[in-house]
Amino acid sequence: MKFTILMEVITLLIRLSLMTKKYLRDMISVKNHTFVMMTKDGKRGRRFIIRNGQFSSDRALTDYDLAYVWKDGDTAFKVLTTPDPVGMHKAMANWDLEMVGDTSLSLWFLFFFGYATGILKRK
Repeated sequence: MKFTILMEVITLLIRLSLMTKKYLRDMISVKNHTFVMMTKDGKRGRRFIIRNGQFSSDRALTDYDLAYVWKDGDTAFKVLTTPDPVGMHKAMANWDLEMVGDTSLSLWFLFFFGYATGILKRK
């Protein structure tokens, strides 16, 4: 339940950040990718769609370029709510998080995600 609510809050944070931060709008202006964050059982998650400078989100967990598959919702909630900028990398090292799809997109998405949610600060 916490994971589902967190995905809704993250979507809202990204939308608000895109409205107020020009550098984030510039980051997505030429990107056409789809990312999914979901639990391993495939029951909970969120799809983030970036197309031609526009951001949208839905609950479909198929048709993605890169998926972050979490071991369970509690682990995802714990990692995503910590202020640690390398928390997701630690989760991958501990096999709590698996990437499925084009993993070359991961670095870009993690930077975008960090800036949009406030985990990373632009200097």
